[in-house]
Amino acid sequence: RNYFPSNAILDRKSFHMDSSYSTHSTSIQALTSFAHILHHAAKPSLTMATIEDDATTLASKFQPSESSLEKLSIVKETLLRPRGASIGVEYEPAAASSKSSGDISILSMQLRKVKAAAIWTKDVDTLECFVKEQSSAMGDFPGPVPVIYWGVPDAASLDRVAEGGASAVVIDYAQTLDASMQPKLENTGIIWKVSSVEQMQQSIDNNAGDIFLLSESLLQSTNFADIETAKESLSAIPKSAVTIASLSSMQPENAEISQGKQYASKGISSLLVQSCCVGDNEDLKYAQFVIESISKKSSSSFSMTGLTGSTNGHFGVSSHSGEVKWQRTKTQ
Repeated sequence: RNYFPSNAILDRKSFHMDSSYSTHSTSIQALTSFAHILHHAAKPSLTMATIEDDATTLASKFQPSESSLEKLSIVKETLLRPRGASIGVEYEPAAASSKSSGDISILSMQLRKVKAAAIWTKDVDTLECFVKEQSSAMGDFPGPVPVIYWGVPDAASLDRVAEGGASAVVIDYAQTLDASMQPKLENTGIIWKVSSVEQMQQSIDNNAGDIFLLSESLLQSTNFADIETAKESLSAIPKSAVTIASLSSMQPENAEISQGKQYASKGISSLLVQSCCVGDNEDLKYAQFVIESISKKSSSSFSMTGLTGSTNGHFGVSSHSGEVKWQRTKTQ
C-alpha cells in the first residue's frame, strides 16, 4: 500500500486491489505476483528514497529569477553567432603570476579588442577586476563581454561570485540540491554542465536554462562521433540554445586549432580555450592567435594588427613547418 494506490491494477490478467478477482487459483496467482513486486520494490534501486534523491538535483528544482534570465540573455547574445562558433578564453593565473588589478584590467580590455566572446575564470580574486573593467566598456565598441565563473560552486565562492557581478556561473546538471544555493544564484545566470543530450532537453523543458557546457564524456561519445551524427544529436534542442565545448590550449602542433574548427563544424555554438591566459607575457598574443586561427576558414599565419607586443626570440612565430611555438610550453 505504500507503493501503490488501493485500486491499482497490478496484474492485467487477474489481480485488482479492489478484490474484483473471482477464483481461488486466480487469487493465489495474483498474490504471488504482488509479493514478487513488493520484493523488487524493496530493493535500493527502486526505493522511494532513491527516486526522491534523483529528483533533488539543483537543475530539477531551479527556477531562474528575472535578474538571472536578463544576464543569461546577454550571455546568449554574445555567444551565439550567425555563422561559426564564438571563442571565449580562460584566465587561470599560474602560481608564479603576480598580476596586479591594473594588469588584469589592461588584459581585460585587450581581450575584448581581439574579439574574445567571453572571459572564463575559476579565480574568484580576479573575477571582480574583469567584471569592473568590462562594465566600463558599456556603450563602447567593442562592447563588454560576459565574465563567467566555472570554479567550484560552494557557498563561499558563490557569495563572492554574486558580489563580484559575474555574468554566469557553471553548475553541474547532476549536482544535488543545497537549500542555501538557490538564493545565491538569483542574480547570476546559470550555465549547466551536461553529460547527455537528454539533460539539455530536460533543462529546457523545466525552464531551467538553455546554455550548456558539454562535458568531455559527451564530446567523446557516439553522439558527437562525426559531423552528421553531432548535428543530428543537436537537432533535438532548439537553435536558440547555446552549446559550449572546451579545448586545451597550446597543444602540440597547434592541434587546438583543428579541434576548434571541428567542434564548430559539428554545430557547437561556442568554444572555451582553457588556460589561454595565465599571467605571462604570451597571454594576449596567444589569445589573438587562437581566436583568429579558429575563426578563419584557412589559417597558418596571423598578425598583431592594432596591438603592440614583442616577440620573445622565435616563440610565437610560425616555424618552417607552419607550427607556432610558445615559450610557455617550454617552461611547464
